[in-house]
Amino acid sequence: MYSLEDAANASTVGRLAEEAASALRRRDGQALHDLCLSAGTARAIIVDEEGVALADSLSLLNGQLIAQPEVLAALESGESQKGRYIVREGDSTEPAFAGFVAGERAVSVYAAPVGEDGAVCLIADSEDARQAILRVMWRVLLIAAGAVAIALVAGLVVARWVTVPLRRLSAGIESMTRGDFKTRVEAAGHDEFAQLSRSFNQMCDRIQHLDKARGQFVSNASHELRTPLSTIKILTQTVLYQEPMDPVMAKEFLGDIDSEIDRLNSIISDLLTLVSLDNDAPVQLKPLNVGQLLDETTRRLQPLARERGIEMTLNIRDQIPVSGESGQLTRVFYNLIDNAIKYTGRGGHIRIECQRKDRKAVIRVADTGIGIPAEDQQHVFDRFYRVDKARSRETGGTGLGLSIVRQIVLMHGGTVYVSSDGLNKGSTFTVELPELS
Repeated sequence: MYSLEDAANASTVGRLAEEAASALRRRDGQALHDLCLSAGTARAIIVDEEGVALADSLSLLNGQLIAQPEVLAALESGESQKGRYIVREGDSTEPAFAGFVAGERAVSVYAAPVGEDGAVCLIADSEDARQAILRVMWRVLLIAAGAVAIALVAGLVVARWVTVPLRRLSAGIESMTRGDFKTRVEAAGHDEFAQLSRSFNQMCDRIQHLDKARGQFVSNASHELRTPLSTIKILTQTVLYQEPMDPVMAKEFLGDIDSEIDRLNSIISDLLTLVSLDNDAPVQLKPLNVGQLLDETTRRLQPLARERGIEMTLNIRDQIPVSGESGQLTRVFYNLIDNAIKYTGRGGHIRIECQRKDRKAVIRVADTGIGIPAEDQQHVFDRFYRVDKARSRETGGTGLGLSIVRQIVLMHGGTVYVSSDGLNKGSTFTVELPELS
């Protein structure tokens, strides 16, 4: 109610301030008095730049200094002011309310500057609004008191029914916070507590799986890093302690050390990329042409395929726009095509296709290479997973490339999967990305 009253009174005092400008500059007392009377039931006072009343709708304060805080603030700041008071009749400390208040009333004061020549003060009775708000508050308090009473009674009735499952769930949470991820709570029945217990158990399953995956990841990462470090250690010791050493052999050993360091760098770089993707690093997605990215990536890798005696063809059936980050999608296509080259023998063929299907951009990289056994196909996107570990290391693979591919594709709202008829029967990697609408 106060908000409606504020809007009306603020509009009135603004109107009076605009209409008083000319009369205030002329010091036209009659015009200012008439303007004050137009405020209706509210009391209007127009003061000069010193705060002295030039006109009062009640004609009681003419010529007196109006020290009302809102008036002084409006004169000083040049901005409209407002305030609310509870005023008692005969209160001499508030002269602006004299003759306007009978008994005890709620009063709202509005002040608006009139340029640099003075200000308009509007005093409005807000008692009706205050009483209405008080009535609403009492009703709310009564309703709240009744609700509290009902809640207390209901709480006493169901306390025993609630306490047991809550204690059971609390004990499970305490066990989990101590690191016991095998904790489970009983979830009998179909009520809310049973549903909550089942949700808790599902969360424990997920946390236990993540903890196991984390431990496996750390173990795999340590193993992958230890292998090149061990090789570097052996080669370095051989160079240091074998005297005299043939310069040709020393150079060969140093070349091997350099290769192992490059492999370490590749592993660390891929690990950092995965950490960045896992942490949902912000990505700026822009409209991209998938066909153009595939064409550029294929051109970059065509010399490598030609060097290895592999025929590589690109067939872009549709030009499809997607929303993505060009660098990351390029990495997806580069990894898939590079893997196809690595695992396809001389005389083999790699076919790259791009087409639209069900409002998706479907990209396929098919090769005639060594293929993937059926039991390995569901794991090829796992971190550090290798179908042929010895061959992967020989080709410089870190076991993280396809994991990076999956993370990037998922981040773009797409899917990636592999199909193969088995060993030596080739593989087909398919990426599906939502078409930009």
